Amino acid sequence: MKFINKNGLFETLKSTFLASLSLCLILFSANGAAAFQNDGTIKVGLIETLTGGAAPYGVAGARGTIMAFEEANASGGIEINGKKVKISVIGDSELGSDGGLDPALAIATLKKLALDENVLMVKGPTTSTNSEAVFNYLNELSGQGNGLVVHSSSAGAPGLGEISKWGFRNSFAESYALSNLVATMVKDTNAKTAAIYHLTDNPYFPAMAELMTNELKKLGVNVAAVTTGLSKDAEFSRQVNEIKASKPDIVYISADNLRGIGFMKEAFRRQLKPSVFIGGISQLVPDTIKSGGDAVEGMVMIGSYDDKGAGINKFRENFKARWDEDINLFSVNGYEAGQLIIEALKKADIENTEASLQKDREKLRAAYEQVSVESVSGYSVGFNAVHDTPKAGVILTIRDGAFQAWQPN
Repeated sequence: MKFINKNGLFETLKSTFLASLSLCLILFSANGAAAFQNDGTIKVGLIETLTGGAAPYGVAGARGTIMAFEEANASGGIEINGKKVKISVIGDSELGSDGGLDPALAIATLKKLALDENVLMVKGPTTSTNSEAVFNYLNELSGQGNGLVVHSSSAGAPGLGEISKWGFRNSFAESYALSNLVATMVKDTNAKTAAIYHLTDNPYFPAMAELMTNELKKLGVNVAAVTTGLSKDAEFSRQVNEIKASKPDIVYISADNLRGIGFMKEAFRRQLKPSVFIGGISQLVPDTIKSGGDAVEGMVMIGSYDDKGAGINKFRENFKARWDEDINLFSVNGYEAGQLIIEALKKADIENTEASLQKDREKLRAAYEQVSVESVSGYSVGFNAVHDTPKAGVILTIRDGAFQAWQPN
């Protein structure tokens, strides 16, 4: 496989990469035109956050999805009109296009993919902020006769799936699993008071903090302190001191991975010792344990899959061989998104021609409403009426430097 640059020169990828990938990745040239090498492929755009604070989630999600496509391509591809057709990922790097943490950039990238690159659909974006902006922009595209499916595997803010009929997500939504987690922790610790730390400059974190507050109050737990911060913060003494003064039994952290680790380190240093720290899904990445060390031991959170399942163990083995990384919630969800995309493509009866593009997009959206797969996560997964994939989740804890199934006291 070759990439084509603006001057039409070819740069050959390493032969080992060719052998394993079997996935036609297409780069944007400097003027935005796609260097299309194989006109017969199914073009899927990829927009993930590959740089900045949310990069661990975007990179893992992209790798999971690409791996699912690679496996489908290795078996010949998707059958269309009696012929096997492979999937091409369209973007400006091996892992697709970087949407960063900028909604305007994510929208501009979607516009390019939809109108200039003529992709069938788009996988992404990573964050709730970018996804909210993109899903709203989908309504504008649809009004212009250019609607297409956009599918996020990580945006978790409540209500995103209701924005547009074209927006879908299989992200693990904490909002569906929070009630059971809170009830279990309150019962286990006999909690009477709680405190919450959350970021304010990403809609996901205040939304989850509000849900947590409501769940705690339902159970008669007094939320004695709520303290906030920003995603640029590097110092957490104020937040920890405010929470420590309230003497909580439960501390809930709704923040990105870096802020969550920073808060926990400061809490450890200042000997803030509630009965339990509850973290959000942002903490379900290897760096929490690697960077947090002793400070994060005992933290509890909800995970999206049973770590002991046969399917997940096989996926872990394959993912490690492909990317030299361990799996996490975001890579699992990314792979699951690939499974859903592949199954929807099989059901959609698309023609995959230039003339049929918009009709094919409509067919794919209709297929999304009906699609269901046995996910590598161990769940039977399909989209509900608001385009989410509810999952009960599994309560996890960090014990002995690893994510493990939580056990009651």
